[in-house]
Amino acid sequence: MNSTQASNEPRYTILVAMAFDETDAAALQEAARLSALRPHSELHVVHSVIEESAVTATEGLVEVDGRLQEAPKEMQRRIEGLQAAIPRRVVGHVRIGSPARAIVQTAADIDADVIVVGTHQRRGLKKMVLGSVAAEIVQDAHCPVMVAIPKDHSAAARSERVDPPCPDCVAVRERTDHQQLWCEQHSHGYLKPHVYEPSDRARTSLMSTY
Repeated sequence: MNSTQASNEPRYTILVAMAFDETDAAALQEAARLSALRPHSELHVVHSVIEESAVTATEGLVEVDGRLQEAPKEMQRRIEGLQAAIPRRVVGHVRIGSPARAIVQTAADIDADVIVVGTHQRRGLKKMVLGSVAAEIVQDAHCPVMVAIPKDHSAAARSERVDPPCPDCVAVRERTDHQQLWCEQHSHGYLKPHVYEPSDRARTSLMSTY
C-alpha cells in the first residue's frame, strides 16, 4: 500500500470509557489492541464525574467541585500513559451526568466507531441494586460495544465431549470401545469446540455426528 492509499483510509475512532477504578486496565488493554490493528485510529477517553442525581447540599456541592478539579488531572495522567504505550492521538473528555448516558453521548459527538468499556461483572443482588453501566451502554449505544473482561479461563469447566467428531474420531471411538474419543489430529489440548482443518473438508461427505 502506498502513502496515497494510506492517507485516504478513513479514521477509526475508539472511545474508551474510564471509571478511574480497577476496570480501566482491561478496557485500556483492549483499546490498545484495537488501535494497533488500525494505523489510522484515534483514541478518545471519557470519564463521567458524577451522576445527574447529585446531592444539592452544600457539602455535596463541595465534593462535586473537588471531583471536577481532580478529574482533568487524573485524565491527563492516564492519557500520558496511553501515549507512551500507543503512538496515537489521544483525546480526553470529562463529563457530568450518568456514566452510561455520558459515554453514549460522547460516542455520538465524536462519531465513534467502537466503544470499549470495563465491567465489575456484578451478579445477583449487587447487579439489581447497582445496575450495570456496561449493560446500559450495550442497550443504548449506536455503534459496536466491546465489554473488556480480563482473560482468565482457569475457572471455566472443560468440555468433556466435543461434537461433531470427524470420521477418524468416530473410527477411534469404535476401535477403542470409547476409551479414546479423539483421533491423533484432534486429541491434543482440547479446550474448545471441534475445529476442522481444510484437510477435513474433503471428507465432509463421510462426516457424521455422534
